[in-house]
Amino acid sequence: MAIDETGRDATSGEAQSTTPGSLRGLWASPFFRLLAINWLIGAFVSVMVLGGLMYFDTANLRSLILNSDNPVLPIVVLLFGLMITLCSAAMGAAIMALPGEDRGDSGGKGGTRERADEGFAAGLSGLRPALQPVRVRVR
Repeated sequence: MAIDETGRDATSGEAQSTTPGSLRGLWASPFFRLLAINWLIGAFVSVMVLGGLMYFDTANLRSLILNSDNPVLPIVVLLFGLMITLCSAAMGAAIMALPGEDRGDSGGKGGTRERADEGFAAGLSGLRPALQPVRVRVR
């Protein structure tokens, strides 16, 4: 019988379910939960879009699929493509909507480049000189 550092039996399922690599450990991560929930949202929207395409017979798609020899294959392929696209879009939108990191007490906006709208708000001093053509001799 092996005992881990917490004093529990390492062979029991309870000790293994709380390890970071287990499913319970994944659900404890808020980032994984965010991705999983938004994947489910994308999957639901994919099924709804496929249902709408089939219900409204967009571009005679339903007629074409149902008249094929194996109608399950085109539905599965279409659903797979929709799920790849819409699940990725939902997960990407969730990631991009996350707030930025705390920038500390500096109060700055981060980075050293000046924002374009701040340059125009500062007046002409924020504008850079225009490029001028230069004559180059060819040898």
